[in-house]
Amino acid sequence: MTQATNSNLLPAHPARRYNPAGICIYCGSKENLSDEHIVPYALGGRWILPQASCAGCSAITKTFEQTCLRTILGLLRMYFGFPTRRRKERPKTLRLKVKYNLEGDWSEVDYSQKDYPFLITFPHYNLPNEISGVVADGVRNSSARTFWIRGANLGQNIQTRLEQICQQLQVAAVMPTANFHTHEFCLMLAKIAHAFAAAELGVHAFQPFVTNMILNTDTSNAARCIGGLVAAEPLSKNLHEVSFDSKVSINPEIIAVRIRLLAVFEAPTYYVAVGKRALRSHAG
Repeated sequence: MTQATNSNLLPAHPARRYNPAGICIYCGSKENLSDEHIVPYALGGRWILPQASCAGCSAITKTFEQTCLRTILGLLRMYFGFPTRRRKERPKTLRLKVKYNLEGDWSEVDYSQKDYPFLITFPHYNLPNEISGVVADGVRNSSARTFWIRGANLGQNIQTRLEQICQQLQVAAVMPTANFHTHEFCLMLAKIAHAFAAAELGVHAFQPFVTNMILNTDTSNAARCIGGLVAAEPLSKNLHEVSFDSKVSINPEIIAVRIRLLAVFEAPTYYVAVGKRALRSHAG
């Protein structure tokens, strides 16, 4: 498959293929199972858990993942040539908002997709209640009070890039694009964390916390299991990072999964409390 011009600017996600689950890791069905990409394929994810998602659950996870991948991360995916099964459908130009004078209204012009200015936006959350041990008053949904925002064109300050575009188009101002959907983003974090735990530990090794959230697409109490670090962490050489973190939780029985999507951009770190370790039976 031919890759876009900017694809070589990012590190590859290493390939990993687990033993087949043989059961839907979300609902327990053993019918019509398909492979599950832990980090979405469309983000370059190459960790695969075979035979892990039934047709019904796959349709649910696909819906909220596509919202994230097409709206929140769509421009980034095009710019850096992330995988797609519809590469021929990617546009050559995108509509860019500009002002020909600062007192005027915004207009739209066609601008080259490979040079298009855009922002990456992620929410900031506190650690989830199950990990921090903090019991919040009432329920807390997927809403965020603050956001992490960066220009996505590597190697250049976003303001410098906007000034160059203004000169090129002979306009007074340019509006970079950013979109975000916290509800779908939290569901994607839950799916990544649960799939990772099921692949590494086995689907019966823990009592899951987030499967109902995923299947019902209900993030009304997301803060119980989904959160993160407000403080920035150092720039990473990895595209994505997903791992267990046994030190972050005050309760050693809680399984905490650390997720840092697009770590190479110095993106925020998230934590998902995926469940509680299952009790092992002992022969008497």
